[in-house]
Amino acid sequence: MIGAAVTLLLVNQLVGPPENRTAWSEYESKIQHLDLPEMTAESIAAARRAEFERRFQAVVDAMNRFAQKYNESRGQIWPHKEAAEVGRAFRLLEKVAGSFDHGRDAR
Repeated sequence: MIGAAVTLLLVNQLVGPPENRTAWSEYESKIQHLDLPEMTAESIAAARRAEFERRFQAVVDAMNRFAQKYNESRGQIWPHKEAAEVGRAFRLLEKVAGSFDHGRDAR
């Protein structure tokens, strides 16, 4: 069931939602015939973990570029472009990190 919902969301992202009810039923029937692997809870968790790791690495890379530019100027020039890249990378990481459960529902 999870796999069908994920597949529907992925296809929706690629081609966009149908415009009316008839188009929607045709859309669903086409999706059901796709030969896509079933997404298990483990594979979804692995994909989320990989996305977190990718975005974390983007933050590290942005920080390294910032530090390199800052150090090249011996602290005399603030690298605005690189600082903005760090901020963007960190915001993207926060979006992924915020989607993890963190055990809040275990109360």
